Amino acid sequence: MRRDAAMPTMPKAITFDCYGTLIDWEEEIQHHFDRLLQSRNIQGIDTRALQRRWEEIQFAYIQEYHPYHQVLHETMAETFGEYGLPLGGEEAEIFAGSMGKWHAFPDTPSSLEVMQHELGIKVVLITNTDDKIIAETVSQLGVMPDEIITAEQAGAYKPHHEGFLLARQRLQLPVEEIWHAGFGFKYDIIPATELGYATVWVNRQGEARPPDVTVKETFLVGDLATLVYLLKGVKDSPTV
Repeated sequence: MRRDAAMPTMPKAITFDCYGTLIDWEEEIQHHFDRLLQSRNIQGIDTRALQRRWEEIQFAYIQEYHPYHQVLHETMAETFGEYGLPLGGEEAEIFAGSMGKWHAFPDTPSSLEVMQHELGIKVVLITNTDDKIIAETVSQLGVMPDEIITAEQAGAYKPHHEGFLLARQRLQLPVEEIWHAGFGFKYDIIPATELGYATVWVNRQGEARPPDVTVKETFLVGDLATLVYLLKGVKDSPTV
């Protein structure tokens, strides 16, 4: 029985978004904002709403490349300013310094271990941070990625294509042999689809697709453990 021509084949590599897909980005940010507000004796702020607004501002800001510490400083200052909240000049540095210690989702280390060592898939990171932050984060992942692409190296942030293209150049693989997995629909699924990748939307938070978007992911999973099951199914499915 021949595989459906539209069905992606087993990948030789998967490129992953890191923060939000492998690292518990949302919870860690909210905890950081909570601690910051408590240290200033500020109450009554919805930290989830604060985080979402910051991400909106950051998404607009990174359409042009700036060093990541500058991105944090400018976008956090703008966001907190909208809320009428004081923000010291050192807060962006404290935030950046904490990122490398943020915890992975519980299923991240074991799932990456299976993909890399049992299934023989190269694990690659494409992250919108810089080399210093991701170097610390790697210790939380449980495996050493085969390649790490940062916005600092690519000279651009996702959803721009430069990081994806740099990863493909280093892997020396055709796009048909690479999947891309991420939680950010705008940051990850849309640009990867534009480049012809099979995509995995790791929708841990049960988010809705952005309105007025016609792009659809190849696969939808709620966590990495489910992605492992999917990969094993693709591996074991008949090809003829």
